[in-house]
Amino acid sequence: MWMSLSKRPTLSNRNVFLGLFLGSLGLALLPVLWPQLDLVVAAYFLEMDPARSPASSVWVDWVNEYTPNVFRVLALGLVGVWLVMALWRRPTPWTKRWIISLAFVGFSLLLGPGLVTWSVKEHQLRARPFDVVEFGGQRQFTPALKPAQQCEDNCAFFSGHVACGFFWCSLMLLAPRKRWYWIGCGITTGVLIGVARMSVGAHWLSDVIWALPITLATSWLVWTVLTKLYKHAPDDA
Repeated sequence: MWMSLSKRPTLSNRNVFLGLFLGSLGLALLPVLWPQLDLVVAAYFLEMDPARSPASSVWVDWVNEYTPNVFRVLALGLVGVWLVMALWRRPTPWTKRWIISLAFVGFSLLLGPGLVTWSVKEHQLRARPFDVVEFGGQRQFTPALKPAQQCEDNCAFFSGHVACGFFWCSLMLLAPRKRWYWIGCGITTGVLIGVARMSVGAHWLSDVIWALPITLATSWLVWTVLTKLYKHAPDDA
């Protein structure tokens, strides 16, 4: 009996990543099926007593002001270092791991919180909470995933700030033995950034939640391309 318990199969990194993606996708569908959730959560933040609102906190100002720029500089810097290392000489097994890691983080950040976020925003054209009629604006509220014409530029769906936070979950692909650490870091950071964005009326709940599955999908695509390109067998511990 004890022998059988000690030899229970552990979850592979691929299965944990897939479970996280499917779980986040299922959660993201809730405000799609019940759009009222977006309005309820937005009202909670925007109608809150200013003295208790996170919007008055210094950390919220820092998150809203600096998050995209910090991650943009990080991504460009890592891609630059990757180019130097990739072109400098024939990679050894040790340098190959570093090259893959640099390329993965750099390109995943440029694509997920960057290009993919911008593309979806330009397609959805969803108004932000502070712009809709329900909260004193002139635009119409539209549910998540429904293309709208309620915004001209830098629209709501989905949140690039939050995608930067949730990106840390993707590092489980680089470090399978620390996957729960990176998942915890990513979820915590994404939620905190999401609260910062929702507290000032910049995003709906669905903008925040959808950032996770979209970011995970983009990171998985980058990881798949890199492992095939460099013929690297990932550690699936």
